[in-house]
This record gives sequence, structure tokens and C-alpha cells, in this order.
Amino acid sequence: MINILHVSAECSPFVKIGGLADVVGSLPSELKRLRGSDVRVILPYYKAIPKQYRDKTEDVINFNIQFNSEKDVYVGVKQLKKGNILYYFIDNEFYFGSRENVYSYGDEGTRFAFFQVAVLEALPRLGFDPDIIHVHDWHTGMVPMLMKARFPNLHAKTILTIHNLAYQGIFPLEDYKLFDIKYDPKMEFEGFLNFLKCGIAQADMVTTVSPKYAEEILTDYFGYGMQNLLRSRGTHLQGILNGIDYSEFSPQTDRLIKHNYDIETAEEGKLANKIALFKQLGVDFSSDKPVIGLISRLVSQKGIDLIKRVFDEMLGIDDFYFIVLGSGEEQYETYFRGLEERYPNKVKATIGYSNKLAHMIYAGVDMFLMPSKFEPCGLGQIIALKYGTIPIVRETGGLVDTVQPYNEYDKLGNGFSFTNFNAHDMMHVIRYAMHIFYHNPKSWNIIVKHAMESDYSWTQSAKEYRKLYKQLMK
Repeated sequence: MINILHVSAECSPFVKIGGLADVVGSLPSELKRLRGSDVRVILPYYKAIPKQYRDKTEDVINFNIQFNSEKDVYVGVKQLKKGNILYYFIDNEFYFGSRENVYSYGDEGTRFAFFQVAVLEALPRLGFDPDIIHVHDWHTGMVPMLMKARFPNLHAKTILTIHNLAYQGIFPLEDYKLFDIKYDPKMEFEGFLNFLKCGIAQADMVTTVSPKYAEEILTDYFGYGMQNLLRSRGTHLQGILNGIDYSEFSPQTDRLIKHNYDIETAEEGKLANKIALFKQLGVDFSSDKPVIGLISRLVSQKGIDLIKRVFDEMLGIDDFYFIVLGSGEEQYETYFRGLEERYPNKVKATIGYSNKLAHMIYAGVDMFLMPSKFEPCGLGQIIALKYGTIPIVRETGGLVDTVQPYNEYDKLGNGFSFTNFNAHDMMHVIRYAMHIFYHNPKSWNIIVKHAMESDYSWTQSAKEYRKLYKQLMK
């Protein structure tokens, strides 16, 4: 029996800001199904956790620790069994319980320093002795160093998963004193304390969320200053592709879409969902024309600048519809609102997020656009594939690992892709996809079939992680 503890700032369905929550919400459960492991998860007890879960948590222990020059800082631990996983929550009213949001308070270094110290202080008191402590992203990156410097009685092996190297947890160097440990050069990067760098340097193994991204972050372009350190880790760096939970994302069983369908009924099923989507959005679009969907954080990483460069031109010439769901930087939100105003008969932009509408878009549009500048894994394209919605992606990170470009000669492929971060390259590929949609429906249906046959469930990924855990324990 292997004891595994996942430590994360987010975990679906309790708290979700991004893809990190989806991974930590799915991987532990899949690992448990493989048998032979006791898998648990620990995260902060945020005020943002829905009341339906907060009401079901039970108090387990509480104690005081010395932290940030204070001798008696309260730590409470609550627990909740959901499905086959036992979840722990670190409770502290000041750091987590009194704030409406998860991030963006200006003291993230202190808050997540407290979280990491509290987790390691809690373990002996909980009576759970993990063999593997699996930490996720910068919020938990100091744990491997802390274990060696302050908690030598914890003998677990550590794995750090990098979900997005662009976010590293960079704070004033003197913040290392929060951890009550001595200064170590591994903490520092360019004069600052860097949580993620500590994890990369000290974890027994570093993983990324796709094989391609593990290659990319060794380069100067994608490495964000960590490329030399990552290269030095050599065989201790591995890319394991994220999966998705097909119990949530499957057109056969999805309760949030109007009409369920499978591979055999995809053509009529997607048409029915397209009509239902138009009705939901209150638009008078024609169901026989292609619809491109975009569900995204509206930030530079997602390639929105490429869309800004050519979509006015395309919407003025090409015969398609464009449906957008997302929020983010004001400049991009303003752009999409303006695009809808200029092309009200072709564009519908919903600024914000709705889980129901997202599912309806996956099921109802024909193509799914992800022109990312970089993409550690990406879940949108994997979800789209399952719904027979054809991804159009830039060849980077996990998009390369999951989308195989269609080849009209051998009829292989499950989507379309372009190599360079270039707006006109994107435009050319979109037009090629629309050409096949309009003029070769037989080929289009083959692509849809290949897309829906693609299997990116968590099962294979969990097997790879279990293999990695066993290797570390040898």
C-alpha cells in the first residue's frame, strides 16, 4: 500500500480558478481506483468553498504554530469524504476564511507560506504518514525544501507538478524567514524568493502536464528563467499528459446539453445542440453554416492577439459564426464586445463564465479555436474532441500531444493545427477547415469520428503516475 498526499491551492469541486483544480479534482480519485494506494488531498479552507461542502466538513484537530513572528497562530484541520477520497482542509480565518476570493490580496506569499507550514505541521498530528507528497504549482513549491530543512522526520518522496511555468510565486527575498529556516541559495532567483524554483531544485521528481511542455520549458523561449535549472534535473523531469473526467464531459450522458448523442448519432446530435445553443443565446443564426467556438481566459497566453489581427477581415468575407465565452483582461473583453457590435449577425460574445453554457458550446459548435502562445496541456481541446467539435490549435505544449492535424490524403487526424504564432497562418488553417466543412462533408464526418474516438481519460495518466511513485520508492 502506497500512501499519497496531494497538496494544492485548488481542487474541484471545492474551489476552481483554473485547470489546476480539474487535475487535483480528478487524478487522486483515478489513482485510488487503480487499487494499492491510500490517496488523500489537502487544500486551504477558503470562504469561497460552496456551503454544501462546508456544511459537511468535520473538525479533526486544531493546534497553534509559530509563524510570521507570532507564537500562537491557529491551525485547524477539517475533513470531508467525497467519493473515494478523503479531503483535508487547512483552516485559518485570517488567511482563508474571511476573504471572498482565492487570490489577489497582495499577501499571497504569506498566505501560502502559512498553508505549506501548516500542512507539514499537521501530518504527524493526523496520523497519516505519506510515502509520496505530490505538490502542485508554486503555491506548494516550498514543501520539498521545508521537509529537508525543518521537518526531517517526514521521510516521504516529493513530486512537484508544474501546471504553468509562467506563474512562479515570486516574493521579497526576506519572506524566506516566514518558514523559520536558514537562507539557502536555491531559494533565490534574481534577488527574489521564488517558490517554484525551490520546488524544481528540491523535489525528488518534477513533472509537467504534457510531454511536449516538458520539452518546451527547457528552451529559453518557454523556460521563464528556469530553463537551465530544469535542464540540470535531467531524468528527474517528465511530462505526463493531463486527462479529463469523462463522467462529466461526455455527450452521451451530459445533463447540461439539450440532446445526448454518440459517435453513431453525432451528425444529428450536434445539429440539434447547435439549434438549442442558438436559442439559448437568443441569436438568429443559420444551422447549416459552421460555428467556431472560443471558451477561454481572455489573456495574452491564449493567443487572443491573433484573433484581433484577422477576425474583422474574416468576418467581413467568410461565411461563419463565432461564439465566445470567457473573461480576463479588459482590453480583450472590450474587443469581443466590440466585435459583436460590429457583426451582430455573426458574433455572440458572453463575457463571464457559465458551466452550463460552456457545455452547450462544446456540444453545439463545429470548431473549437485555441491559438495559444503556449499551452502546458490545455483541457478545452480534449473536451471538444469528445464532443466531436473539431479543434483548431497552434502547435504548442499539450495541444501537440492531443490534436493530430487532418491529412486529406490518408484521411487521418482529429483536428487542424498551425505551427507559427502568426495570425495569417491561423486564418489559413481556419479557412482550410471551413473548406472541408462546406465542400467535403464525408471527410468532415471522418474527422468528427476520429475526434470522438480519441481517448484522453485519466486512466492512462494515473497509471503513469503510479509507475513514477513506485520508482521513487525503490
